Amino acid sequence: MEPEWSPARGDAARLWESTLRPAARHLQDACVGLSTAVVEVVAAHLPDLLDSPEALEANRASTEVSIRLFARIVEEGADPVTATHLEPATIEYAQDGARHGIPLTTLFRSYRLAHAATARHLTGILFEDVADPVDRNAAADLISAWLFAYVDVALCLVEEVYVEERDRWLRSAAASRAETIETLLAGRPVDQDAASRILKHELHRTHVAVIAWVDNHTVGRDTLTALDAAVRDVAGTLGTTHVLPHSLGTLSLAAWVSVKGGTDLAALDRIRLRSAADGVRVALGEAAAGVVGFRTSYLEAVQARRVARLAGSEVGSVTRYQQVALQALGSVDPEQSTAFVARELGPLFSDDEGARRLAQTLLTLLEEGGNRGRTGRRLNIHENTVSYRVRQAEELLGRSIDERPLDLALALKLAAVCERPRP
Repeated sequence: MEPEWSPARGDAARLWESTLRPAARHLQDACVGLSTAVVEVVAAHLPDLLDSPEALEANRASTEVSIRLFARIVEEGADPVTATHLEPATIEYAQDGARHGIPLTTLFRSYRLAHAATARHLTGILFEDVADPVDRNAAADLISAWLFAYVDVALCLVEEVYVEERDRWLRSAAASRAETIETLLAGRPVDQDAASRILKHELHRTHVAVIAWVDNHTVGRDTLTALDAAVRDVAGTLGTTHVLPHSLGTLSLAAWVSVKGGTDLAALDRIRLRSAADGVRVALGEAAAGVVGFRTSYLEAVQARRVARLAGSEVGSVTRYQQVALQALGSVDPEQSTAFVARELGPLFSDDEGARRLAQTLLTLLEEGGNRGRTGRRLNIHENTVSYRVRQAEELLGRSIDERPLDLALALKLAAVCERPRP
């Protein structure tokens, strides 16, 4: 079998068969870990581009499929000019960049940084696998040329996708809506009536902001549909269909649900997602009215999502800001909050399961106003067990739980979102 790509034919075919095809298979096997390492390099150089977990994952997913495609092209000996195409994750990433106004030059720089990091990895593979220095250098030159040709074609395709999406977006009403929402979230002055007409959403109403997200890109999943379904679950629980969606990227969706004055907001605590199987999580801001409330509820949802991530919330979970406000405020400075928790809880701030159980018992007791009967019912344990655990906890704390109860309660709350020392 001879490769299709002309530079790999003739004398070079031996190197392709003996060296580059095995290297390509090695690259395929390593591409999940490699894509993560490549994104770390890109993030170090372009922190504003990859400034959130969603942005990091979207870039990683695009990088992974691009590396897989290149490895397959090399293994098959294909011509990169004709074999290179964009996988769905890469198309989505370029389109999302166009819609969010990321300069094409910035996207291109991220691709070139990824190219350089991948090339270094390939060189490392060849140095490990090829003993003969002449063959090794020749193989490195050949695969470098292959990679350059692949990246050149890929960048042309990315530019086509980006420009087409940017032009379509700028002509659409969606662009005007997105610009209006960004103006509102930035706290800049707006004409409320004019903004309401553009958004087709009455801003004088009471709003509950929702952020739905998934942590990972999954091939074959319709992420937007899953996120939209989660938002509709929230709206349905609140008895309304008035929803204003706003994309935050390929893996997350913000929305504002309009509610009437008499809406039972306690329903927010009872929301359960039907879409949990799709990996969706949801964060909620509190209900707030008008232009100011539109922004405030969103900022609360952002903080609720941050706490949910720190606490490792489960798939399908709904985190309401009111439930985690103390943790959100107390964990703005992670280093300070972790030091505070460690100082207040001592041995209770441990990854040990027994320490976690004692800490949870204390927190529940404090939430129940010191009532051991209600605490036992919440934890499904006997009241005497509550008392026994309290004594154990006090021994570890070295003080009574009645000393500095507010500090203790805050530390117990924050423990869920602080990194614990290993036992």
